[in-house]
Amino acid sequence: MKTAMPGGTSFITRLKYLALAGLFMAASGHAQQQPAKLVVGLPAGGSFDTIARIVAEKLPSHLERPVVVENRPGAQTRIAIQAVKSAAPDGNNLLVAPGVAIFLYPHLFRQLSYDPFTDLKPVTQLVSWDIVLAVAADSPITSFQEFQTWTRQNPGKTFYGTSGTGSLQHFLGVSLAKRLDTPLEHIAFKGGKDAVTALLGGHINAIVMDAGEVVPLAQAGKLRVLATFSAQREPALPQTPTMRELGLGELETSGWAGLYAPAGTPEPVIHKLNTAVNEILALPDVARRVAELGMRPAGGTPEAVDALAREQLDQWRDTVAQSGFVID
Repeated sequence: MKTAMPGGTSFITRLKYLALAGLFMAASGHAQQQPAKLVVGLPAGGSFDTIARIVAEKLPSHLERPVVVENRPGAQTRIAIQAVKSAAPDGNNLLVAPGVAIFLYPHLFRQLSYDPFTDLKPVTQLVSWDIVLAVAADSPITSFQEFQTWTRQNPGKTFYGTSGTGSLQHFLGVSLAKRLDTPLEHIAFKGGKDAVTALLGGHINAIVMDAGEVVPLAQAGKLRVLATFSAQREPALPQTPTMRELGLGELETSGWAGLYAPAGTPEPVIHKLNTAVNEILALPDVARRVAELGMRPAGGTPEAVDALAREQLDQWRDTVAQSGFVID
């Protein structure tokens, strides 16, 4: 015999509702206590990993739960992207993504296992950095104008190195060659250090690389920086002109990294993450630590980093297509 309760609901039914509500609240509480993860598609110890750890160190006080960094290296960060794409959209799995994975990879890979604009949801831009053109300090080339003259006088003899095939630096060289109307042969190395070694050894004529890797060597008198591709002059090299100042404004670009969540992550969660990370990036000690990596704290709205990515997606479409470079 069922015991009736006021309102026509049985006592047993009420107990079932209460039990289900208790389970739901427990599950929600458990999700909130789970560590949030910042997933990095590169090995521990590099610049991207360091940026992730700087943010992860500060986030717990904003999110009221632990935050850990998980390195998922391989396949040019695509393994990490796939992991976050497939994760629950609850704010517990976030991706520290190089900008190229968002705006350049769609042009490079014949088959890409994700759509950066539908499978991921932007939180904010984390950092940006300058990219520069440099030669060895003992090179006869002492300015960008001399570089331009030398390449035209020596067609087929100008070799520039980068840290990898299919990189942003690779295609900046391709764009530069087109703009100067002279061939520049690309030599890809396994990393920036190998490219610098080849340059200092006289095996290549120039490098297109991140400023953070070049500036210390320029300050040590080993390299000479001819120009920066970024919108502003590199603070550590105030005498070095920008490409725009040299009349090549269409080559203007910077490297950057952003923070992304899985598609479907609720807007209140994105807003909370965005607010927290922007506050962290504004901290003086964070700015100092980021500067030591040759980068600048960025921040901003999800809409701003999304607009930047879409703009650069359009910017590089023709350059990559005309190069004929495709990765299977």
